[in-house]
Amino acid sequence: MSIELRHLRAFVAVAEELNFRRASERLHVAQPALSRTIRDLEDLMGVTLFERSTRVVRLTPAAMSFLTEAREILDHLSAAVRNAQRFESGEMGSLTVGFNDFAINDALPPIVMRFRTRFPNVNIDLRSMTSPEMAEAIRKRRLDIGFLTGAHLVGDLPNLVLRRDWLVCLVPRNHPLTSGSAVSLSQLAQEPFVMGAAATWGIFHDVVNAYCMSAGFRPRIVQEAAHSDGIVNLVAAGVGISIYIDARWVRARRDVVMLPFVERPPLIASLAAWHPDLKSKIVENFVGVTRTVVAASSRPHRRAANVAPEKTASRARLTVR
Repeated sequence: MSIELRHLRAFVAVAEELNFRRASERLHVAQPALSRTIRDLEDLMGVTLFERSTRVVRLTPAAMSFLTEAREILDHLSAAVRNAQRFESGEMGSLTVGFNDFAINDALPPIVMRFRTRFPNVNIDLRSMTSPEMAEAIRKRRLDIGFLTGAHLVGDLPNLVLRRDWLVCLVPRNHPLTSGSAVSLSQLAQEPFVMGAAATWGIFHDVVNAYCMSAGFRPRIVQEAAHSDGIVNLVAAGVGISIYIDARWVRARRDVVMLPFVERPPLIASLAAWHPDLKSKIVENFVGVTRTVVAASSRPHRRAANVAPEKTASRARLTVR
């Protein structure tokens, strides 16, 4: 026979109570059974742990030394059990999240903030990736969840649509096109364009090119930027115009005007996707937080956007959904 957890629990109870009756009540066992357990422990250890008399129970020097270690063993075990339970419930562990430029400028920050508040012991590894890279990484289980653009990339994956945005035209505040409340694609044929870098914005380039080709031209790109803030800042500086999504953070700017198109533009879908066979409570919790944040921030999708302040009435008339 070897020392078992029941021996340690019995010893600690008696050592702390210094009374077999109270210790038996604390452990919900019969007093004779508790006494046998202590005798068995003493036999296994080959030491005397308690000096017993009819009136008092005292710890021996050996017992005082053993008590500290016994408590630590039981504490470590309790902590290990709690940690296992937290992993099982998704309260501890790690999560690998991929994101693209649209996600980090819109949905992802509030989602991560709320998730960290609710599950502070989960480590989140955030990785900037292109949408095709994310779709492949999810399928190969190198990524737990991805925030990407392009519904065609995730057709076989469980996913959640975060938002759908119309394409709009971005122009500097003093651009001649701001004299109108909307813009036709044909008016952009001779304009210089600022776009995201082709290497990482490939899918978005394809959508914009196809839209412009419907009016008989390809965008004349004079400058590329790695990220969304670079695109918008270059437009604000007068380097060129751009076709971008109807993003809330861009509408808040005053140095760039967002004009709706006369022609019906494509809708750009932003999604969160994950692997269908990934049975993870952490991923389940993260998706749940994502649903909550998206539901709280949902709004009607507009074709009109932040035209110049003096055109507010025109903007209202152009809102179609």
